Amino acid sequence: MNPSLLSHRARLSTLAVQGGRIAYLDLGPRDGRPVVLVHGMPTSSYLYRRIADRLAAAGLRVIAPDLLGFGASEKPHDPAAYGAEAQSRRITALLDRLGVERATFVAHDLGGPWVFEIADREPHRIAALVVLNTSAYADLMTPPREARLVGGPLGRPLARLMGSRLGRRMIADFFGRFTSAGTRLAPEVVEAHWTPLHEGGWRAFRAFAVGLDAAMAEFSRYAAALRRLEIPATVIWGGEDPVLDASRLVPSFAADLGIDPGDVHVLDAASHFLQEDRPDDVAAIVAEFVRR
Repeated sequence: MNPSLLSHRARLSTLAVQGGRIAYLDLGPRDGRPVVLVHGMPTSSYLYRRIADRLAAAGLRVIAPDLLGFGASEKPHDPAAYGAEAQSRRITALLDRLGVERATFVAHDLGGPWVFEIADREPHRIAALVVLNTSAYADLMTPPREARLVGGPLGRPLARLMGSRLGRRMIADFFGRFTSAGTRLAPEVVEAHWTPLHEGGWRAFRAFAVGLDAAMAEFSRYAAALRRLEIPATVIWGGEDPVLDASRLVPSFAADLGIDPGDVHVLDAASHFLQEDRPDDVAAIVAEFVRR
């Protein structure tokens, strides 16, 4: 395992939840305002590694879980373990364990639906919301081709291939396609994103792909939940995302959450994984937003 990932994992704690054990970061002062960083597919808390440190240095309490099937957490074989409701309940179980009643949630990619489940079920847990390149609108997104392929008839062997050593090149290409044009991640960063797939995380990718249409059918419920929230919210978006188009999705989130124009941030030179492209800017925007 490369030093970057080893260093990250050395800081993780673990918690037994329904379905297995999850790993998580808990950084910064315990009396700081809590911020929960929720990753998506196929990433983990490692995606937020630089952002988490900057937020903790700004005096915030930073909680960043590896959801079940991702990162250093357990990776069960049962596809039912990876549903959005189950994942959202694991997030709130972690907060209960840490004594955190309410927090600012930062939601990215598949982390959006996981957090929106909380917004629908337990809206009082969300003190404020930061939306990063995700969706609650099925008609405004086209899933990436990788998801459709992995969800198809040949999806299981393809998912297993992504987790094999041969799949390391596939993951490098995937992250290259979803980071800013011209950006090439360092080899150790690519390996850190690939390693959880190699450890069995490909099962969560496969479960997500197979259940994608059913998951998107819940998006109208999520959008309704967002419209009911009466909390501060902001959008930070990688403007070069080839799948989640800023011009279509950002106005929808801004309208449903009642976000002022000054709290809408579309970053240039940033794509879907804006945490890799513009970590300093994302951290600065989140820290200033929470302070307000």
